[in-house]
Amino acid sequence: MRNSSVLFIMTAVMIFALSVLPASAGERKSTGGELDVTDAKGNIIGKCPLKHTSVTAEISGFVARVTVKQTFENPYKDKIEAVYTFPLSSEGAVDEMLMKIGDRTIRGVIKKREEARRIYEDAKRAGKMASLLDQERPNIFTQYVANIRPGDSIEITIKYVELLPYEAGKFTFSFPMVVGPRFMPGTPTGQSGTGHAPDTDEVPDGSKISPPVTPAGTRAGHDIDLTVNLDAGVPVSAINSKLHEVDIRKSGETAATVALKNKKTIPNKDFVLEYDVAGGEVKSGVLVHKDGENGYVTVILIPPKKPTPKQIAPKEMIFVIDRSGSQRGLPLLKAKEAMLYILDKMNPNDTFNVICFSSRVDKLFDKPQVRSDDMVAKAKMYMSKLQGSGGTWMGPAIEEVCSTPAPDNRLRIVTFMTDGYVGNDMAILGMVRRLRGKSRWFPFGTGNSVNRYLLDGMAKYGGGEVEYILLNSPGKEVAEKFYSRISTPILTDVKVEFEGIELDEVYPKAVGDVWAQRPLYFRARYNKAGSGFVVLKGFLGGKEYEQKIAVDLPEIKKENEVLGPIWARAKVDYMMENDFFGAQSGKINEELKEEIIKVALEHHILTQYTSFVAVEETIITEGGKPRKVTVPVEMPDGVSREGVFGEAEESGGRRFGGKSRIRGRRYAAPGGPGGSGGGARRPYKDSAKKLEKRRPASTQPRRPVGEADGADEEKPDTAAEPEKKETAEKKKERILKTRLHKSLIGLAEKVKKEGKDGNLKLSGFDVTDGKVTLNIYLNDNSEKTLKKIKDLGVKILFEATGTKMLIVSIPVEKLEEIAQMAAVRYIEPTS
Repeated sequence: MRNSSVLFIMTAVMIFALSVLPASAGERKSTGGELDVTDAKGNIIGKCPLKHTSVTAEISGFVARVTVKQTFENPYKDKIEAVYTFPLSSEGAVDEMLMKIGDRTIRGVIKKREEARRIYEDAKRAGKMASLLDQERPNIFTQYVANIRPGDSIEITIKYVELLPYEAGKFTFSFPMVVGPRFMPGTPTGQSGTGHAPDTDEVPDGSKISPPVTPAGTRAGHDIDLTVNLDAGVPVSAINSKLHEVDIRKSGETAATVALKNKKTIPNKDFVLEYDVAGGEVKSGVLVHKDGENGYVTVILIPPKKPTPKQIAPKEMIFVIDRSGSQRGLPLLKAKEAMLYILDKMNPNDTFNVICFSSRVDKLFDKPQVRSDDMVAKAKMYMSKLQGSGGTWMGPAIEEVCSTPAPDNRLRIVTFMTDGYVGNDMAILGMVRRLRGKSRWFPFGTGNSVNRYLLDGMAKYGGGEVEYILLNSPGKEVAEKFYSRISTPILTDVKVEFEGIELDEVYPKAVGDVWAQRPLYFRARYNKAGSGFVVLKGFLGGKEYEQKIAVDLPEIKKENEVLGPIWARAKVDYMMENDFFGAQSGKINEELKEEIIKVALEHHILTQYTSFVAVEETIITEGGKPRKVTVPVEMPDGVSREGVFGEAEESGGRRFGGKSRIRGRRYAAPGGPGGSGGGARRPYKDSAKKLEKRRPASTQPRRPVGEADGADEEKPDTAAEPEKKETAEKKKERILKTRLHKSLIGLAEKVKKEGKDGNLKLSGFDVTDGKVTLNIYLNDNSEKTLKKIKDLGVKILFEATGTKMLIVSIPVEKLEEIAQMAAVRYIEPTS
């Protein structure tokens, strides 16, 4: 517990403008709805320490070099340590960090993560100004800046390089601006970071990837400007910023400068820039760099145009929809819009099913049905009732899709519509990679600030392509592109060969079918100079296809030095994917970890296991230990605050930050007890039968097909008031029938008669030592109600405060007594 001198961000009580809440004498007035930092007594003592972020992107052809400058200021009377969790591109290789204090610049050095932390903590204790940059995920980072003196300003510069997405004449550059609120499955284990969520056994760093979110009606107090200097190398036509107003200044046919109009933009949504080039001008090519023993090559292969299919092969279409709380409102509407279009465009011989998930998994049909007007009408009715609520239990949805093998006579296409707001994203990618079989996964990112690391990875490891549905874009357009893609792949049986040249450690190691006219990037190293060819082979429309490009590997070529970090990032990704479950659990294979560290240190890049650290040795600050101030982030644009944090946070209640009180395992996921899809404890088995047996328990009451949580919500039991002639026995019978799942009625008596020593195996659940694990849904989840339940011998394993649901271990002899409590709405088995 922090002492009273430590600063914290005020969460339950917010100070707004004077007209809303008068300020007492001695308090400063908050302006513009900005979030204030307060002391333990609630006194306002200053503003957010992150003042401004400035982003500059230099784009040359396929490569973007991005520079991010963060300015931290100390508005307090004491020195502080600022902590800021922020996103960067999920594809970038972060290869530089600088710390500027006044006119002095200190270059950060790359170290093992533990060593960098030790150097930083030693400097902080010694009163030295220092900064530390950690990577939590490929797209989530934490910046620490220690001993910022009162009134001082420190500028942190971070640089990264990435290859740009390109498709059919259009390039896209995106820059993420906010970390969305992640759902953390598993049992809490502590709090290693400064976030609002705890660490759990499934997400051991949960508190490091859940920065505090500004309460409703306020803003974090920091803003952003962004400039793109574009040199496409070929003529550029349309330039379009998808979510922000920009100024565009063209410099000839091939170059332009694009900048945000508002230099103080609130960072709550991705910056997405698209620009068209003459399609015929973009050719396959090779970039080379060599300035020492090792040379680096990036091969860019542009696939041919999509062939016109002679006949449409039958498909099995599985539509998966995230209807969790973060998808409430417009994101879910956009997903529905796209899905409705796809449903109408399905071919008559296609089969399909619809699966939705939040705190439980539901599906429309027991098995995929042949498309017909009647079946499509049922699907549309089902989707019309879906509403956003509950947690993002993504793992069980993936299990449901993969629980039966894909049919041999048709290609299974999985569309997965989500914002990707989960903390166990590496485990989710491990599931898709290991379980998908012959299916092809096409994720749709629905929202303005989605988790692109997860969504891009789903497509990569699922053998498909990703699409992003921005909230201001027509879902129909995205759906049209998707349907065009799945009509037939561009290339199948793809492989790359090298003639006359020797390339080492080529990544990726293998390529799946190509569904879109997007470049295939291959990164490699070489030692020996020479000339030869790179050959792309495959089948195009059933016929053999070959594309050959000449390659010259020089002995010395000092240009394109970014190719080293780009190759290193590709190798790190390859090693990480070989133990996603270990990486998720914090227990990655030690040999892989050491190899990742070796590559990262050699190429000066940030990874999960290496960090940048910088220390100002010449200035010693006074005043003892600095106060820690965590920089809050904005709620992502379009994301429902109530859907994520519940009604209590909306009204300033105790649930700000989205913490749920978890007292034990949530359910047994295939990777071991304790969470959705994490699989962090042991590998998944490629067995549909085992997956079927281990399908997770639902965490919402079972409803008929076509009804979803939030649609036709059950009202509190108003039938408890008996009619005048109703006897006590009749009243009890009626209540038990109304509130207990049919398999639980008379359970205690059944255990006495049929069980042995309090143990009984039943269809769907077991009674062990006279106890059974159940879901309880409440009308009232006050502390008084929870105490009454616990006093009856019930052990609460999990509490979802927003949905008023408990997972409990309950003595069977107390079941009927609990069911008769006025606060209880419904009780059902967990499986």
